[in-house]
Amino acid sequence: MEQSIIDVTGAGERIPFSEPGYNGTFAVDRLGDEYQKQLKLNDQQVHILNQLWYPSNNFSSIPFCRKEIVKLFVLILEDLSYKYRKQGTAIEVEFNTVADLMTRSRYKTGLNDYSYKLTMLSSLNDIHYNIFKHAENALRVHYGHTRKINTDLDIRDEEVLTEYSSRISDKLSQVLQIWIPRVDMPDRKTERLLYAQNPGRWKQAFEQISKDFKKDSPRYIDLVLDLAELNSSNPSKEMIYYEASKDIAPVDPQAALTLYVHYIHCDLLSETFDNRPLNKTNIKKLFKTDEQLHDFQAIIENLIASRDLVQALSAVSTVLAPKRKKISLNADAIEAIKEKHSGTVKLLEKYLQDEEETVIVPVLIVEDIPIQVQQLVSAVEVKTKVFADELKLSEIQTEVLIHFERNNFAVPQDEIGELAREKGVFKNQLIDSINESCYDFIDDVLIEEEEENYVIYENYYQNILAK
Repeated sequence: MEQSIIDVTGAGERIPFSEPGYNGTFAVDRLGDEYQKQLKLNDQQVHILNQLWYPSNNFSSIPFCRKEIVKLFVLILEDLSYKYRKQGTAIEVEFNTVADLMTRSRYKTGLNDYSYKLTMLSSLNDIHYNIFKHAENALRVHYGHTRKINTDLDIRDEEVLTEYSSRISDKLSQVLQIWIPRVDMPDRKTERLLYAQNPGRWKQAFEQISKDFKKDSPRYIDLVLDLAELNSSNPSKEMIYYEASKDIAPVDPQAALTLYVHYIHCDLLSETFDNRPLNKTNIKKLFKTDEQLHDFQAIIENLIASRDLVQALSAVSTVLAPKRKKISLNADAIEAIKEKHSGTVKLLEKYLQDEEETVIVPVLIVEDIPIQVQQLVSAVEVKTKVFADELKLSEIQTEVLIHFERNNFAVPQDEIGELAREKGVFKNQLIDSINESCYDFIDDVLIEEEEENYVIYENYYQNILAK
């Protein structure tokens, strides 16, 4: 498109931009010269871009965004030119027609008036600049940059506005819909700059992560950490961790605690330490016992004091892990039991040495060896391990029942046999003694055989707990 004014009235006069008295220096930046080689612009495109009065802004000052705006602007003009040709007209005719109407709405004199000529040239530049701003706004939306620039025309004449809309704006909207999906997306350097300029921009990316990866916790955490890294210059960076912690809590408590630790650490490094607490609704979902909550609070307190993120992440990885009870044997009690039954043991050995004689070996009933169970769970959990006093269960019987609970009320028979041997009793005798103690209390057999396992009906187990 040659940069000159066509007299659409029919007189045929052209006014080139090089008209004496017009120096063609409306542009703040000569965009054509700047991008001629990089975008392989032709002379016509360079000339149009160089005439634009283009004050830079935060978004367009980012080199990647600036280049993409120029690229999109050039593509728009090419596509508009193609559409006009299909309609039997030309982009020069359409733009000059609108520019002429814009000029006549301000000046009532003829084409030979010098002020009219300059205004006509300025109107053409206004049209190009307006298209350029539409290109920039479309790119801002596509890049998730919510702040827009004003694209209103400085025109009050309704007739001119109507012509501008029908000849240019409507087609411009169609062209933008075609080309916007084809532009290059920002590189990581540009992403960091965009996040720094628009503190709330991360929310759009986070919503996509939540939608696509919430069921894949490792991938979810990786993407959240990467998003936070891209927001390294964003003053709202810590909110990414905080919102992600709340978001993943119902799905993966461990991931939620990990992200909350990241939040606290990031918040500590910010200008203001907000120290937002865990969501109260999620606390009940995250922690099964008071001890777990207490342990986590201790980790956070240590993190605030030391600011050691690595140590905190290592510690929090075990907070929700099941706690194993430590069992220690009372050595003095064992010795006392040995002395008490030494005579019985010697008698048993005498019977076993007599291979020729058939004897009836008396059943050895060994009293329970006292054990000390070091509870590592909360007071609430300890209460659930205490059985009704009426049962008068021995410590061995109690230990076996607790072992059932730890294993979801199904334990292999061989495992019970091994446990019985360690305690110096017979497996069947041990199971029968428990069933006997509980039968009157629940009016049924507590421990039953099921294929290779011993099983307990959970409701029966709940019934024998201390109330």
